[in-house]
Amino acid sequence: MPSAKRQRVSDVRKKAPPADLFWPLALLAVIAFGAFAAAGLALVTEFDFAARQREQSVVENGISGRIRELEHLVTGQVVWDAAVRNLDNQFDVTWARQQIGTYFSQNDRFAASFILDAEGTPVFATLQSSQVGTAAFRPFAGAVRSLMAAVREAEARRGPLTPARAAQLMANAIQATTIADVAGKIFILSATLVQPDFGAVLPRGPHAPVVITAMPIDSAFLTSFADRFLLQHLRIHAGGQPQADAPAFVALKNAGGAIIAVLNWTPPAPGQELLGELGLPVVAILAALAAGVLLLYRRGRRMADVLVTSEAQAIHIAYHDALTGLPNRLMFFERLGHALHQISRSDERLAVLLIDLDRFKEINDTFGHHAGDELIDLAGKRMASECRGGDTFARLSGDEFAIVQRKSTPAGAAHLASRLTEAMKLPVDLQAGRVFIGCSIGVSIVQDGGIEPAEALRQADLALYRAKDFAKGQYCFFEIEMDAAIKSRRAMESDLREALAHGKLSMAYQPQINDRDGIVGVEALVRWLHPERGDIPPSFFVPIAEECGLILDLGMFTLRRAFEDSKRWAHLKVAINISAKQLRMKDFVTRLTTLVHEVGVDPRQFELEITEGILLGDDPETHESLNRLRAAGFALVLDDFGTGYSSLSYLQRYPINKIKIDRSFVANLGAEEESEAVIGAIVKLARALRLSVIAEGVETTDQVARLTATGCYDMQGFLFGKPAPAADIDALCSLRGPSHQK
Repeated sequence: MPSAKRQRVSDVRKKAPPADLFWPLALLAVIAFGAFAAAGLALVTEFDFAARQREQSVVENGISGRIRELEHLVTGQVVWDAAVRNLDNQFDVTWARQQIGTYFSQNDRFAASFILDAEGTPVFATLQSSQVGTAAFRPFAGAVRSLMAAVREAEARRGPLTPARAAQLMANAIQATTIADVAGKIFILSATLVQPDFGAVLPRGPHAPVVITAMPIDSAFLTSFADRFLLQHLRIHAGGQPQADAPAFVALKNAGGAIIAVLNWTPPAPGQELLGELGLPVVAILAALAAGVLLLYRRGRRMADVLVTSEAQAIHIAYHDALTGLPNRLMFFERLGHALHQISRSDERLAVLLIDLDRFKEINDTFGHHAGDELIDLAGKRMASECRGGDTFARLSGDEFAIVQRKSTPAGAAHLASRLTEAMKLPVDLQAGRVFIGCSIGVSIVQDGGIEPAEALRQADLALYRAKDFAKGQYCFFEIEMDAAIKSRRAMESDLREALAHGKLSMAYQPQINDRDGIVGVEALVRWLHPERGDIPPSFFVPIAEECGLILDLGMFTLRRAFEDSKRWAHLKVAINISAKQLRMKDFVTRLTTLVHEVGVDPRQFELEITEGILLGDDPETHESLNRLRAAGFALVLDDFGTGYSSLSYLQRYPINKIKIDRSFVANLGAEEESEAVIGAIVKLARALRLSVIAEGVETTDQVARLTATGCYDMQGFLFGKPAPAADIDALCSLRGPSHQK
């Protein structure tokens, strides 16, 4: 044997453990294995117990959630102005049959529905979508009695309704629900008070009718519930005791706490399943291998563990968001690409949901970035709890989240989106205090697995844009027309930018007339004659200008042209609309006064029209800008008065000179007595505060007569002339001659 080889053998022998140490180590291994086996059996039992307890808790919460869902279904049909009109003000049996009996039976699978009048007497009854005699209510009367008492008590606490209070009732439905045994069958019974939603119709008496709905807990209910929560052998047992062979059960109680029935099912046994899969032979083999491998590979395993741990941490960091721990954009696109590849080989569909938190920027700016991070983390956890196990829920960036919902349908995606929006309407408790946010969702249903993941997300983004455009807290599905609309809008934005840069916009002026038929002023209005699309109304291109950042340039263009044209009419007032973004510019007043000196006009000739929305913030910057404009000589006009958040405090706090009555009141003169009374009140208010007043939208001589009768002498509308070029105003001035305002 060569000397080098003999030396290596000698070294190995020196490092090898003595033989007498093997058996003590083996004995210790056997003892350790025995202890491990005992602990394993205990853990198996504990796992099974924990799984049963967890599933019982899930079922209890599921029953409560199902009851809330049924209450919500009833509320949407009963808390309604139309329901007050047809069930309270004047009972319409046809309406009751269609909107209560048939609707609840066919749409929501209620077995019975009844309508009780103000005295609690049944006046309408349906069973299985068929109208029947009111005697069908007798079996339910005993169980409903406590519900009626609770509803009437809540109705008394609420007190009489006014139109202002009625608009708040959608969030305060008066309702009571219980589980009851009716003639040997178990029902979920709900009693819901008929109330208005917007206050257009009010109840006629102190007690409103009550709608009773009955949902049977029958085989169909149990099958649906079991499928939803993955329960095995779910069945119901009337009475207060569970069946002897049911290892898991939940008691169903009525409103008084008495047990009406018991749900029994077979819970999962993960511990037993795990034990069955491993088996004793596997345990013995693993124990023998562990004893032999432990000494040989201990150091190598330690090194491998370190490497695996480091690699796992690196992968987790690369694929997960650091703040929330959710999958990040990288993992989202990887999962979405894999899902698209799978549906390309099948007829399945998937849904991509893009979620944006509402009012996040406001909360982040108010409470700081730490509160914003806390809000994102809590919102992510809340939304993740609404998703299925197979869904990929990721945070893309900022307050933007996304979901890949596999094997989805439009109904399934809508259900998920609805759950998310409802969940996010609940308050969020931060360290800084309780806040309310909400979310908007765009949904894209994808069936073509050949599209790119980025395209699928872009479609969801377009739908999200539409959802936020309609109203926050909503969800919207992607439609092909959205793609065409956004391309058209971008083309319009480019054309508007070019038109503004090359002076292709023009000005039109609408005359303002007094009661002596003399012209007292004009309103400056910007116009855009597109070379291909023709006349484009300001109501279309001004919002585009606000979105793409052109509103400031458009506003200065309007001011400059109006200043230049005003030199033609030294005796006329010129009204110019000012946007909120213009007014909030730090240098707007400076730029405006500079333009006045540059063009050489008198600020006292101009009236700057602002909307009530500008005043809502009541911020010091708005106060300062308006005071500086007033000091510079400009008159300030509150436009569209009476249509938004009209408040006497605005007129007192801000330096307003004139109010403009909105055209909606003028249009109803002669048709609604309230409109004439409202206009009279506005005129009296203006006179009391020493403010001028003008009405817009005047189109008939009868409206002129009624406005004059209320004391409003200045008017504007198509009756006196449509918006026209400056040259037409010159001709009108020559025709009507000079005028003096009252």
